[in-house]
Amino acid sequence: MTTHTIFPTVIAKSYDSQFELVKDDLIAWMTNYAKTYPTNSRSNVDGYQSPDNFWEMDAFAPFLNYMSPRILDLVEEYRNHDETCMDFQPELSNMWFNINYKHNYNVSHTHPGCVLAGVFWVSCPKQSGELVFHHLDEHNFAPIQHTNITIPPVEGGMYLFPGSLYHHVSMSYSDEPRMSIAFNLLEP
Repeated sequence: MTTHTIFPTVIAKSYDSQFELVKDDLIAWMTNYAKTYPTNSRSNVDGYQSPDNFWEMDAFAPFLNYMSPRILDLVEEYRNHDETCMDFQPELSNMWFNINYKHNYNVSHTHPGCVLAGVFWVSCPKQSGELVFHHLDEHNFAPIQHTNITIPPVEGGMYLFPGSLYHHVSMSYSDEPRMSIAFNLLEP
């Protein structure tokens, strides 16, 4: 007898050991931006969620220049996985950031209309919540197999996953803010 795993979900991840060189400046930029522009309310429960076009500002260009090669490398890693068949180079559609304070979180959601979604962890103090991915058919599979995967965030870590994959970020219990930048990639 044998068992097989079919239709696995591919998630690509990377970590930049040089992130500390830009971390403080990026946190300061995000904090100042959040003081100037009103929050959006999409997947966040309290906390701050930026407009999804903030990345087009000239002032963000140094950070976008830092992130862009990492996103491209992660897309290539994703494309080269044995389980993927993506034969196109996706394009950045939109980007936004989240600042979650104590007792803030992001509800379970997908990223409709995009092929790949990503998250870049900027600041994740202890007890500030975790990224949780949900099986696409968790209601039916829950009685027979694991349907959630929890991934602790790591500062400087970036994850890339299908936009249709349900996920949430659990509640923060930290007195320090959790900060992340999310983005969507579209088929051209």
